Amino acid sequence: MTVTLSLDLTLLYIFAANVVAILAYVLVLKHRARRRERSIKAVSAVIVDYFQADGIEVRVDCVPGRGAKDFIAFIESEPMKRFRYSHIVEASLRVHVQRTCREELDRIFWRFPIHGKGRAAEAGVREMDILDDKHDEYIREGLEALKNKGAYDIREGSWEEFENTVIKSDAGQKP
Repeated sequence: MTVTLSLDLTLLYIFAANVVAILAYVLVLKHRARRRERSIKAVSAVIVDYFQADGIEVRVDCVPGRGAKDFIAFIESEPMKRFRYSHIVEASLRVHVQRTCREELDRIFWRFPIHGKGRAAEAGVREMDILDDKHDEYIREGLEALKNKGAYDIREGSWEEFENTVIKSDAGQKP
């Protein structure tokens, strides 16, 4: 009977060790998930603060990347001329996030929504709403281009441009 009792105690110890290991693993996974959520919130807040320092309102969503400390950022902002070369902004933003949060931005995706008016937007007619962005030169230029879509673009050009255009059109190519 002592053999059976010692065998039962051995099985009980093995079972208890497995339960403790499973509980420890679950706690580690929950800790990693909480840490990841905190990192996502911190990176999003740092990006929003980065743009608010320049007076730009943005909406940021972050998702974890493939690596342990990589994130993918989705930045939504009103169209602005200063974002025309967004790759330059991205470089300084990556450095700022690295210094502030010790996290890496793997990729950054930009979204510049332009809101239309009711049914006109659904019908494909894109009339823009300018509320507080009248000061933004980029939107104003875009709206003027849309209003004058059928108008000619008349500007001064060089003689070489004229010759290249005439030669291309004579060859059957579009300028």
